[in-house]
Amino acid sequence: MAVMFSKLLTESDVNKNLSILFCSMGSSIPEEGGLYMNALDNTGKAWSFPCSVHHEETTGTVVSVCWDEFVREKGVRANDKVVLKEKSMAEGTIFMVDVKRKIRLFGEDIWADV
Repeated sequence: MAVMFSKLLTESDVNKNLSILFCSMGSSIPEEGGLYMNALDNTGKAWSFPCSVHHEETTGTVVSVCWDEFVREKGVRANDKVVLKEKSMAEGTIFMVDVKRKIRLFGEDIWADV
């Protein structure tokens, strides 16, 4: 399973849409038009995220992921980390989405699943 993308979440990522640089997505996402990104979370629940691709002058081409239901259900917050992985299977490619939160345990910072 290959990590495609990892990001510390901003308020904008949590309250609006998750923004991912297009180049992080490789050839998995078409460059224009509306689309859906289907993914499994760490419990195996299937999610279908509406996405759009647009160009921003300062950052380049961006994939904007509408994930408000996921954010609410998982309790995702700013400064959590999202990790998007790609897994090849006989039926095709599947995305896995994990959200982790930094916690302090026995004096050490660790990233725990949300």
